[in-house]
Amino acid sequence: MLSRVRNNAVRRNFGLGQAPCISSIITTATCPSAAGLSANSRVQQWHAQRTYRSTQALKAQKPSAGQMMREAMGILQSVGAADQTSEAKPKRTRTRKAKTAEEDVVNQDETAEPKPTRRKKAADSAEDGEEAKVENKEPKKRRAGRPRIHIPEPDSAEALKLAAKQAKREAAAAAKKRPSLKPAKITRSDEQSMLRPCVDPMQERLYDTELWSWLDYGRTSKKGLAPAPIRKYDRTRVHVTSEKMVDDVLDFMKPTLTRHQGCDIIDLNPGAGVWSTKLNDLLKPRTHLLLEPDAGFYEPMLEPLLARDGSKLIAKDGLVWAELLSVLTPEYLPHQKEHQYSADDVPERNDTLLVTANLGSYPKRRYSSFASATAMILYQFNHAIRSGALFQKYGLVRMLLWLDDEDKAAILPRMAQRRRRVAVDAELNCESITHVAGPDYSDIDPSKRLWFSRDINIDRSSALAALQRMREAGIQTPAGRETKILREVSQNPDSVVAAGETPITYDFRHQAEYEELLKDFEKGKIVLASEEYKAMIRMRIQIDSANKRFSNVHSNMVNFHRLVDEWRVAKAANDDKEIASIMERYKEWEKSFIALGSTACGDWFVQRDNLHLWKQKSMHWDRRAIEPLVIQSDEFFPHVPLSLLDIQPKAAHKVLRSMGPNSDRSGDMAEVLMRSIMAYTNSSMSKVLDRLAPGASEFVYPMCKSLVDPDQGGVPFPGAAEITVRGMSAWQFEDVLEQWMKWPFRPPLQDLISQLSDEYVEAEGEEGKFGGVSPEF
Repeated sequence: MLSRVRNNAVRRNFGLGQAPCISSIITTATCPSAAGLSANSRVQQWHAQRTYRSTQALKAQKPSAGQMMREAMGILQSVGAADQTSEAKPKRTRTRKAKTAEEDVVNQDETAEPKPTRRKKAADSAEDGEEAKVENKEPKKRRAGRPRIHIPEPDSAEALKLAAKQAKREAAAAAKKRPSLKPAKITRSDEQSMLRPCVDPMQERLYDTELWSWLDYGRTSKKGLAPAPIRKYDRTRVHVTSEKMVDDVLDFMKPTLTRHQGCDIIDLNPGAGVWSTKLNDLLKPRTHLLLEPDAGFYEPMLEPLLARDGSKLIAKDGLVWAELLSVLTPEYLPHQKEHQYSADDVPERNDTLLVTANLGSYPKRRYSSFASATAMILYQFNHAIRSGALFQKYGLVRMLLWLDDEDKAAILPRMAQRRRRVAVDAELNCESITHVAGPDYSDIDPSKRLWFSRDINIDRSSALAALQRMREAGIQTPAGRETKILREVSQNPDSVVAAGETPITYDFRHQAEYEELLKDFEKGKIVLASEEYKAMIRMRIQIDSANKRFSNVHSNMVNFHRLVDEWRVAKAANDDKEIASIMERYKEWEKSFIALGSTACGDWFVQRDNLHLWKQKSMHWDRRAIEPLVIQSDEFFPHVPLSLLDIQPKAAHKVLRSMGPNSDRSGDMAEVLMRSIMAYTNSSMSKVLDRLAPGASEFVYPMCKSLVDPDQGGVPFPGAAEITVRGMSAWQFEDVLEQWMKWPFRPPLQDLISQLSDEYVEAEGEEGKFGGVSPEF
């Protein structure tokens, strides 16, 4: 009976339900009749085997079950200890002795007048001028219960001594905290509000609406709650408010904007209207359509712009395609003509139409599988160029987009590690994507940057090339809006080292902290074996180890480029014997390359891909005509910095434009192929082709001359040094797609679509191999 009660109690306490394995252990351990009092040896053996089997079964269960078992065994151990105590010494029952009448009277007197304490006696004797004498007596036994707390008098010697000890303990605890070597997350500054100070009248006007009171708690009676009449409007919008900044940006862009004089403007999310008004002043459009979903809220701010001829406010959301298509009609755009392009027709640029939009929001709103709704809109704008959808049906229409700086990196990456499908599609569909203005990335603290980076010498060479293009075009950056790297190369252009001439140079995340600790150590401020000294040693080991690895990578890459140059010369001379000798030396090089290890091989691929993209000018960033202007966060409301992108579409390759039922579906095939190929950005192209279809690398890869010809950006050697997907330029992708359509054994479109769902699952484990620079950078 006792066994059953205890089993049920354990089941209730731990939620075990029917738990025979635990029940057997509890029964064996708690019921004396089960094993302890049984004289039958077979019964004792049976209980022991049952306990052993139950314990082994629990070890094979999930951790949660094991945790409950450990808790149950803890209870049983305490029960066992209590039983042993009861056997050693019988438990004595506590009974309260009845009080007599005399004791009750004494207790009443004690309650009426409490007995003076020792501290009070000492104080009374001090007031009378008598010193309290403490007699030497034997120490009394400490009474059980809560210990008595001695609180010293304020400003006394004892209180000061205790305060000094506490300060010493806190200093020791702070010294034990090692400085973190992990990168800090990029978050908004906690030192200043995102709404205050308001530096221009438009910010004051927006601030007074209290729509963004959720960012400034305490302004309303209800914490962070906007007034009821305006609560229905979007409170995550970020607005351009600085007229001085807009003037600088438009003056900077004026040479390329003059061709749009008198055009039609489609303005999505104009908001407060500062950018829209200034753009209207410069271009003087014949039609200016302002699609604003919160038209009732922003109409008073847009009244000066709406008073002009051709300006019209439409209460529709231009980012909802159904509402946007309802405006793209002859009723609103009588001067525009739709085009139905076929695969043989080449779309032309339309300078009579300009699209501008404000996609900035804080916080960013996620949408489906995209990182934000802005990323989804960028993808659809980019896809509309190739298919001729939305406003691209009027021709190749230029777009000026304000968006978050992180969303910009997806379509305009600055390094190979972040070159994904959206960026490659943009290179296939756009003539140029220019970062006109935004926050200065090079001026950010290295510890707060993103993981990815590339060689500093490549960045400086790219900035110097952009500076030379600006000087040739007669473009000057307004004073105070230069980037940090532009100031460096303009002041001392001779100090720029050509990309690839020296080992990899990175701006280490903790380089500045290490240099500061080293100076303090040389001055004697840091002692040996201290936490600061240990942190300095760890940073030195990491930096020295990385520099040594980069030196080995550089020497290996120099040998590789030497083999490529020798192959180019031998190929031009048609010397087959020399080519065979070069291939033998390449195999030896490949063995030494693989022996470097995965980390060094990853650094090698990162440097090779970035250097290759820079030399080929494959990315829009390296082809930029201007260096972006630096803008500050307080030039927006709320104070969240945005970036301005200038996107100029181009006519895509014919193989990409052939889409729909009345074509060879090469455009649809290319869409599926690009999604499959870009799932393996770190893999070589030959391996990716074999994943798509067996035998594809044997036919398609050799036919793509741009992949194997060094003069066209290819690599003549097979194996480990083949060009990777992320290192391929736009024309190399076009070459692959064109040769794929010529392959007679290519799989049908339906099979590729069904295979696409499995590609991303396999790619998850593949992306981590040779993925990039080590985490300490």
